[in-house]
Amino acid sequence: MHIINNKPKPFSEELKAVWGALPIALAFAQRAIRIKYTNTTLGLLWVILPLAAYLIIYSVFFSVLLKVDTEGLPYPLIAFSGLLGWNYFKDIIHNAGPSLHEEGEYLKKNVLPKFIIPLYRSLLGLVELGISLGLFLVLMLLYQQPFRASILVLPLLILLNHLLGFSVAIWVCNLSGKRRDAIHLAISGLNVGIWLTPVFYLPGLIPLPYQSLIYLNPVATLLGAYRWALLGLPLPPFFAWACLLLWMGILLAGIRAFFRRQYQLIDYL
Repeated sequence: MHIINNKPKPFSEELKAVWGALPIALAFAQRAIRIKYTNTTLGLLWVILPLAAYLIIYSVFFSVLLKVDTEGLPYPLIAFSGLLGWNYFKDIIHNAGPSLHEEGEYLKKNVLPKFIIPLYRSLLGLVELGISLGLFLVLMLLYQQPFRASILVLPLLILLNHLLGFSVAIWVCNLSGKRRDAIHLAISGLNVGIWLTPVFYLPGLIPLPYQSLIYLNPVATLLGAYRWALLGLPLPPFFAWACLLLWMGILLAGIRAFFRRQYQLIDYL
């Protein structure tokens, strides 16, 4: 017998319940991925086409017209390596941020931990990330770039990428319970944030006195780490990693807030 009330449970007990329901979350993610791609004409080509359009447009703009410094590397590799981390970060927020509103009726009727909904939705971008990473490696072969031992760090960077995106998405869930403004604000923030993040350029494009400011954006540090692992560019400075640690604290606070308020949030859906 399940007793349902709105009294918060201890944090450790909530985590234990989520861990037990993790296989269900993975099954939900697999089902959602199948639904997304099996009933489309082009299927997974929808992943490749936008990436190709991005690379062509921004290669012309940044490489041909602005002639930005790429430290001797082909510009498409610079842009693509930035898109790897940014697109996954963006997809997590797009998928998990509005998940409570999009699956509110399910949450009201099911006794499973509510946290598995934003959790499984945050995993949906892994397919596109995997395809993008495969295309990037093919592009490296075409440009005859060496594969470095640092590429073995990629799984850790992908995990960090996921945690960073989820730290934003879980707060969107928390704040959008009563009002949807947080969802619209997050999407608008992503549209602006891509230009404040070195996705299509390297931090060296920014005047030296202001370069350190870009690392207040934790995604800039993440993209620098991707470029170090894949292309051999220098790692971001030490102080930039301190900002990432701060965001891990924000993630933990967001999860705690979700556990405390999850039943109250559902009342507003």
